[in-house]
Amino acid sequence: MAYDRTEGDGQHEMFALGTLARTSRPKLSPKRPRVEVEGLADVFPYYAGFSFEWAKDHLRHAATSETDVILDPWNGSGTTTLAAQDIGIRSIGLDLNPIANVVARLRSNAAEGVAISAVPARTTSRKRSGDPLMSWLTPRAANRVRSWVHSLDGLAYSTSTLGVVSLFRVVRQLTRKFEGSNPTWVRRAGNYDELVDISPRDLDDLIISDQYMLMERLKNSRVQSNAAVSLLTGSSARLPLQDDSVDLVLTSPPYLTRIDYAVSYSRELAVLGVDISVDRRLRSSLMGTTLIRPSATESTLYGDLANDLVRQVSEHKSKASSGYYRKQVVQYLDDLVGSLSEIDRVCRKESTLILVVQDSYYKDVAVRLADICEDEVRSRGWSISGREEFEVSRSLTTVNKAAQAYVKGKVSETVLTLRKE
Repeated sequence: MAYDRTEGDGQHEMFALGTLARTSRPKLSPKRPRVEVEGLADVFPYYAGFSFEWAKDHLRHAATSETDVILDPWNGSGTTTLAAQDIGIRSIGLDLNPIANVVARLRSNAAEGVAISAVPARTTSRKRSGDPLMSWLTPRAANRVRSWVHSLDGLAYSTSTLGVVSLFRVVRQLTRKFEGSNPTWVRRAGNYDELVDISPRDLDDLIISDQYMLMERLKNSRVQSNAAVSLLTGSSARLPLQDDSVDLVLTSPPYLTRIDYAVSYSRELAVLGVDISVDRRLRSSLMGTTLIRPSATESTLYGDLANDLVRQVSEHKSKASSGYYRKQVVQYLDDLVGSLSEIDRVCRKESTLILVVQDSYYKDVAVRLADICEDEVRSRGWSISGREEFEVSRSLTTVNKAAQAYVKGKVSETVLTLRKE
């Protein structure tokens, strides 16, 4: 599927204000606040990313015309696309994680034809074996959630989306005890006694109550325009877009911090019927995965900074540095470089690329991801027009006790703004 430029909604006044903002614009951190309600960000928090208000501010500042096309190739739960929709500019959001896309659909369709779904009939059918939800829930609880999933099939698009997000939220609420200090890792029950049990009636009450809450939030969070939003499931390394079809990219690539998004959202994937412990295709394909693909090879297209990082990790004296960890870094860089090449392909001349990138550490080796991204993009003919750095007080390197044994410096989150020449 390919997309061409289309006319916008005539938001001329918005761009006049944006022009004024360029002359006196304060430095605004992209970091999401601990509690963010704007743009329904708290409905289903997605790890990392940037704040809704920050995204709107930068889109107003960077957009040059009401006919611009905005892209986020790592759209997550849809902050970029919702911000673009709110200010009246067409946008395209892409993500390989189906959980992210369901949440993005709910946020972008705020209260449009949404209705509360009916409670499914209670059956006495034999319990299903092998349901991935039974990694956390008892058979009767998992069976009742599955009845809800089946009842949503065939309902109106917006109603089914609301229902599925409510199931995500309720299952996550019931299984909090399986989360640890690492916010991106979720364990499974070690035995039957650990499984969470809840009666069908009580589970129904939780789901219906959550749907009503979401309905109220949606009614009070309507976006300000009808700008078109296209939400696609796919890889950033293979964008389903035509050459020279995008004017502005606002995005944040997954960081090189070994965040396994499939594990982080394994309970929600289980609601959709996906068991990542059995079917590893999604998990292995996500950027930053901790699984090593059999086909992973070292690219010859890296810039000097990326090659230097591979060398430093390979030569580190810690266990598995020259083996597994080197492969994981190479696999990540292959995905990153391939995605940046795709962004370059689909962007028009004089396009703007805004990247939010966080540095990290491998043991005591600094991973200067912002510098690597800048180096790779500039080698493709882009020029740097802005760079803002914000110190990060808490990152996964401070959570991992083993990593704390190595001396590290400060970690920054950087906003890079580049222009295609």
